[in-house]
Amino acid sequence: MKTISLQLLTLCIAVNIAASQTVSTPIVGFSKEQLPAGQHFFSPSFLKASVYSGTATLSGATISGINISGSLGSSAYTDRPNFPTHYVEITSGDYAGTYYDIASNTSSSVTLTATPNVSGAVSIVIRPHVTLADVIKSESGIGEYSDSISVYDSTGNFSSYYFAGGIVTGDDFSTPMGHVPIPPGKGVGINTGANLSLVTSGQVRSTTLKVPVYPGAVNVVGSFNPSTSTKLINTGLATELDPYSESATLYDASGNLALVAIAYSDGSNVTDDNFTQYTSLNSPSISTKTSMLVNVNSAKYVSLPSPINNP
Repeated sequence: MKTISLQLLTLCIAVNIAASQTVSTPIVGFSKEQLPAGQHFFSPSFLKASVYSGTATLSGATISGINISGSLGSSAYTDRPNFPTHYVEITSGDYAGTYYDIASNTSSSVTLTATPNVSGAVSIVIRPHVTLADVIKSESGIGEYSDSISVYDSTGNFSSYYFAGGIVTGDDFSTPMGHVPIPPGKGVGINTGANLSLVTSGQVRSTTLKVPVYPGAVNVVGSFNPSTSTKLINTGLATELDPYSESATLYDASGNLALVAIAYSDGSNVTDDNFTQYTSLNSPSISTKTSMLVNVNSAKYVSLPSPINNP
């Protein structure tokens, strides 16, 4: 796959926006994010290339009528915890943009770890997960045995990972854990004692994604725009958050986690913490390194726009 620079990537996005909002082939590129020493929430913006894209039949947690090769389910290490390696995203109908981890597969079907709220004929795409090893590399400048990466689950718990011997490890500094996935739209916490330079690459997302968020969890939600930030008013927060109670908290990228804004919904608009409506002129923004922490009362989705159709 040919990789293009972030500058050329921005030009390609602009051209595709002008061309009737249609994208026929994936746009690919790379970005380099500079993180000063301190604490950050970081969310990868790129996707990995799909291994399947087309129609299928969904019944319960089983998707059939596809043609794939290889193992797409959970990793199968005997010396470390295992994690999903691929996920299915529904790309048609009311639940387009939702995604589900793959538990197992055959050459013609996959079994999901959850049951979608849709059945029958659907369009899907199957992709590998972006992992810690894709983001944290030796050339990033991360401190071995000291800097930590926190990955949060849906129940409020988190696991800490480190960099030792040139690889991502568990907290024992020896068990390889670079295969830990970073789900689409989600982010991780990074605590670093020195400046980091994180280089990521892949495909640019061309459609809206619905990111699952959970009560009592640290829901780090980022942006899919690798070249600029995404205004909160262009996300789904306005109609997806419970009015006046659920919120999105934004911190800066200084390394000090300085508070930027706490945003709410009034039922139809994104507001500040005084419930004054944000506009295109004053809306806070999220990016890969200024992700938001979404606090909710019940499990739901937060929609993130594509940078191609929603610059």
